[in-house]
Amino acid sequence: MPQGKLFLIPSFLGEDNLSIIPDQIKNCVQELNEFIVEDARTARRYLRAIGFKKNFDTEVTIHELDKHAKQQNCLMLLQNVLRGANAGVISEAGNPCIADPGSEVVAFAHRNNIEVVPLVGPSSILLALIASGFNGQQFCFHGYLPIEGAERIDKIKKLEAAARTGAQLFMETPFRNQKLLEEVLRTCNDETNLCIACDLTLPTQFIRTKKVAEWKKEKIEINKRYCIFLFG
Repeated sequence: MPQGKLFLIPSFLGEDNLSIIPDQIKNCVQELNEFIVEDARTARRYLRAIGFKKNFDTEVTIHELDKHAKQQNCLMLLQNVLRGANAGVISEAGNPCIADPGSEVVAFAHRNNIEVVPLVGPSSILLALIASGFNGQQFCFHGYLPIEGAERIDKIKKLEAAARTGAQLFMETPFRNQKLLEEVLRTCNDETNLCIACDLTLPTQFIRTKKVAEWKKEKIEINKRYCIFLFG
């Protein structure tokens, strides 16, 4: 029996915005009965928003994905795919497996010759990069910075230095954005270029690239907003 396929399904970057979800995704999910998701409630809401009609109680299986997924968890999650069924992976926002769980499941799929199908959709990281004005040929995404003060400041300094050879992207949980920005402005050289990209694809979208010295003169409120920070 041929094995099924594992589809990687991008979702909204914030509030529902159907215009940024390609028809390919809307059509694909209609054919699926099984999903591996970061949060079941959010996934059901997203699927309904893009037109999914099947009954979640009787026709659909939804597995919540542990961010520390192990080999045995992956086997359980993909057992029906190994038997020939297709399944989809959905994260809380944007693309699965980037700053979100899912990579272990995808790695397991490759080890077991399951075809992995990435679908086109919104990525806050790429949108921020192309809108920053920084070098798109050399860049690195670092995910979340350390929480501890000294370690965090050291990391900021290293990213600032690395920006001489390519754009450096990083992020923080929304409720700590303001504190991170304050630390960046205190730590970095006035001539360092900093891009702040918030609420991408949303009506409140904000993208600006300025030198640190200029940011110090501007009052900006980014707490509880989805942000990507870039040095370049």
